[in-house]
Amino acid sequence: MVIKQGDPARLTYRYLRIAIVAGVLVLFVSLTMQIAADHGRLDSGEEWWHASISAYFYSPVQSIFVGTLVGIGTCLIAIKGRHGAEEVLLNFAGMFAILVALIPTPLDAAMCGDEPYCLDVPERVGNNVGTLLLVGGVVLVLATWPRRRDLGGRVGWDLWLTWLTWAATGVWLLVWPASFLESAHYTAAVLLFACLVAVAWINGSDHAVTTQALERLRGMSARAYRVWYRWIAASMAAVLVVGLATMAVLDRFLPDLFPQTLFVVETAMMLIFALFWALQTIQFWDTGLPARAQVEDVKVPGDTTP
Repeated sequence: MVIKQGDPARLTYRYLRIAIVAGVLVLFVSLTMQIAADHGRLDSGEEWWHASISAYFYSPVQSIFVGTLVGIGTCLIAIKGRHGAEEVLLNFAGMFAILVALIPTPLDAAMCGDEPYCLDVPERVGNNVGTLLLVGGVVLVLATWPRRRDLGGRVGWDLWLTWLTWAATGVWLLVWPASFLESAHYTAAVLLFACLVAVAWINGSDHAVTTQALERLRGMSARAYRVWYRWIAASMAAVLVVGLATMAVLDRFLPDLFPQTLFVVETAMMLIFALFWALQTIQFWDTGLPARAQVEDVKVPGDTTP
């Protein structure tokens, strides 16, 4: 069915996609302002450009960093993907984005100095992630109950995977808190980008984008969008793999050559991510959702609405 111009569902999905792109823009504007301020404030030879975007958690960018990632994560969970893998990947990407926001990258306490942004990190992580797990557990119960019969069959694989991830995160935090603080941020970040690579590839492989011939896509043809999405998926995968490999080599053999390698990798991934969602916003401006994500209307007895 063609979505009408004023249809609230179409407008909601449009605004969710716009919010994702706007969130990336807000984060980069805040980063640019802080980098410029540090460059003008610090003396020559001092480090004015942090080694990663995540390291700006320990700076005045902290509120923007946390807020935008939590907002983007919430939007990713809210957006309905194609039935099956894409829907699950979007949900997991949203959860990982929120974890990246709430678990700061490890930083040597000696580097903090008198900065207030470095205080009580273990306590903050315990409170925030613990709250997320408790509330998330309640949400999972509510989401599982209507599908409880699926747990005994093949169609319930996504529920089992979600519960397993929830339990593994809780066990990791409670049993090995030091390891959690050291590695959970990086683990969530890599899994986040891996999910987004898979989502982009799925979009590049879908030939049934619309439900009816009357529905149209803005900007380009469906085939052109598929080509773009495949290139985006391939680019993100290449940046992720090559970037991580380069970081490992430099950290081992030339640690002082270019400390900002991770910053460049994160920046490239975020910009490609923003491009993907900008294209999604344009593509589904009129239709709201791809055909395989739409739920068929169910006629209620006595309903005379055509």
